[in-house]
Amino acid sequence: MDFDSSDNSNTKYSSKIKTQTFKQFQLGRLIKDGKVIPASKLAEAKEQALQRVRDFEAASEDQQRHNRTATPPPRDKLEQLPLTRERFEE
Repeated sequence: MDFDSSDNSNTKYSSKIKTQTFKQFQLGRLIKDGKVIPASKLAEAKEQALQRVRDFEAASEDQQRHNRTATPPPRDKLEQLPLTRERFEE
């Protein structure tokens, strides 16, 4: 059987060969594990962090407003709760 290296017309590629250096592989694993953030996602992560801070501050202000305006229940109502029974159903 003669093999002619100049005749590549019948050659078919089944898939691309993926080559990586060890550094690329290591960086890929760190990104997948969430230990490193790629520069392309840094702005998005920063915006999410700022949004969480804004949400927390808004919730804190709402809680403070509620604490100032809410009236506590009368003491006698808390100490003398009526005895009630729930209806038994099968």
